[in-house]
Amino acid sequence: MLRLIVATVILALLVRALRPAWRNRRLALRVWSSIRPRHVLGSLGLLAVVIGVVLTLLAYVPLSRVGLGSLVGLSGNAVFAPVEEAAVRSQEAGDGGGGGGGGGGGGGGGQALLLVGAGAFLVLLLGLFPELAHREELAFRQGLERAGHGRELWSALRFGLAHLVMLVPLAAALAIAVAGFAYGRVYRRVYATATVRVAVGDGGFAPPVTARVARAEAVFAATVWHTTFNSLVVVLIFASLVLGSS
Repeated sequence: MLRLIVATVILALLVRALRPAWRNRRLALRVWSSIRPRHVLGSLGLLAVVIGVVLTLLAYVPLSRVGLGSLVGLSGNAVFAPVEEAAVRSQEAGDGGGGGGGGGGGGGGGQALLLVGAGAFLVLLLGLFPELAHREELAFRQGLERAGHGRELWSALRFGLAHLVMLVPLAAALAIAVAGFAYGRVYRRVYATATVRVAVGDGGFAPPVTARVARAEAVFAATVWHTTFNSLVVVLIFASLVLGSS
């Protein structure tokens, strides 16, 4: 019942986010069109690091297993609760109808319905990711161009800990902070590049962009990486559902 409540709340929040995402759809189109193979490969590497951090903390730091989700008997990221709820109910339906040939057919139909429903939900997430990632980059990365190492690390840690509200354990939040640090590095690199005087023909120089424009470019670059990373997670989750149903 608690998982169903969480799933319902998540669906309501995502539906509510559709309107601002649609108003800002040009941002989404620009983000998607900016993704290159290097973003995908880099995000795969970052995902491997994040998973490694999670597994290491869970294995060696028992306290890292604690989170809001564990306190209420839930596990995993709350944003995927609708998929988890659908998978559990599909499994229960399959177990209940698995006694005969008709039950097997029903189970197959249930799996197909699960994949369709999960696919539609994950596509919804993919559509929202650019807008949601952009908001987070504005909140946690903008202004880091002059930050010292301490502030940069603190910003990444805050980014990770903010995800505790999604019911993930502390280990996952700290691992997400690693991803946040990587996005911060992207932000600082792009900002520094944008504010350098660029050589042009005849020995002249093009003036650097303003700080405001440089921040916007840096936030956008971090958003592209952030969106790519989140999208890879969604693709892998859907792939696992497909493999699990075969």
